Amino acid sequence: MPLPLSATATPTATVSPTASLQRLDCYRVARDFARLAQRLPITNAVLRDQFRRASISVLTNTAEGAGRVAKADKRRCYAIARGEACESAALLELVDDAPKEIGELLSRVIAMLTKLVR
Repeated sequence: MPLPLSATATPTATVSPTASLQRLDCYRVARDFARLAQRLPITNAVLRDQFRRASISVLTNTAEGAGRVAKADKRRCYAIARGEACESAALLELVDDAPKEIGELLSRVIAMLTKLVR
């Protein structure tokens, strides 16, 4: 005997968290930036560690913001990600011979996060 309608689960579309993140252009650019940052050969261990951690934080805070529902929560996460991106930009200025591409990605991330914060 079938269950009454009220006792059955309502069918919902399942969307993987990764799929929804892939639709956010800012996340994709932040991911590309973080990947390049992890491979960037920086000889100073302290600078390398801080730069890599900041780049990962840009990515993870962007993802966290995308997963939040309330606008204020989203803005807070995106603002933190923007701060980490600005920190990354300052650290990148100390890196000799950094590829132009990483700076361009970082500039795009900062611009997109600035719009998401507003």
